[in-house]
Amino acid sequence: MKALLLALFLSVSALYTSPSYEVAVERDVVYATADGYWSRAPQGAPQEVKRLLSEMQTPKPLKLQADIYTPVADSSESRPLLVMLHGGAFLMGYKEETAHAAWCQYFASLGYVAVSLDYRMGFHPNKNSYAAAEQAAVEDLEQALAYLLTRKDLRIDPERVFLAGTSAGAATALSVAYRPNQEDTPYRIRAVANCWGYVHSLDILDNARVPILSFQSKKDPVVPYRKGYPMNMFFVGNCYGTAKVTERATALGIRSELHTYPEKEHRLQIDKQGQLTPHYYEIRDRMASFFAECMEEDLPAQGILHSDAVQPAVAGEEGTAVDNHHVPVGESQL
Repeated sequence: MKALLLALFLSVSALYTSPSYEVAVERDVVYATADGYWSRAPQGAPQEVKRLLSEMQTPKPLKLQADIYTPVADSSESRPLLVMLHGGAFLMGYKEETAHAAWCQYFASLGYVAVSLDYRMGFHPNKNSYAAAEQAAVEDLEQALAYLLTRKDLRIDPERVFLAGTSAGAATALSVAYRPNQEDTPYRIRAVANCWGYVHSLDILDNARVPILSFQSKKDPVVPYRKGYPMNMFFVGNCYGTAKVTERATALGIRSELHTYPEKEHRLQIDKQGQLTPHYYEIRDRMASFFAECMEEDLPAQGILHSDAVQPAVAGEEGTAVDNHHVPVGESQL
């Protein structure tokens, strides 16, 4: 039996970790309509965000769009799905961002249907409004999943759905992957890639057993690595970053893996000029391997253990570091 599982793992891993296809992109697909403030704003354009905030009055009908990347000449009758969500503090970001588009392009070349989403953004500076923005993003991701599964031409396997996101997008992906009543959904989330995201309560990890692959700088100036206020917005309330998420997931027996970085940086995937960094490729390749390892239902719940995976934390005081995998790849400035 062990030999059979190993052979199955190796065959699946090879299939979805090596680029094998040209990629086609279906752009600006409307996956839902919903009332909101806006659904896209460029990163690094504070004047545009300021304008949007100044004009933010009542929600208006929005067309929510996705870019869908598919492998060309793929004859598979069922393909895994990866949905990618950008970050931007629920204020900015859009589906064509350099790293997110490149991730989708790469995963489609592996044989996935890969999708980058726009979703609703905008909030007033108070806790209830921020919570509503988070909930709107969760609803939009769920709407996108529902829409994608109706697209028979995409040949998506509902048993092999993967989520990934950066910052606010990662928080959204975690919320959907660990929402209650997972058995009621028509799809199965196999794993989530959590790039410097957070949760408001570690108790949500009791709701499911979805493997989590996390990345973050220990000195992240925007989202707390362990516990704190994202973007120093005290009205948001305490949040738990990748270290605490990994610690709790591991204690619950959920497969979890945390990769940390030394630089004081939040967006590890791109530099100040908006170009891809070496970290982008590290994250991309580890995501591909991790997802392939989680692909088959017959794999053990803990998956294949890695020597660099985070081990169960020893009980101690709040704030004790837990990760054992440190990836010091260069230094950069925020």
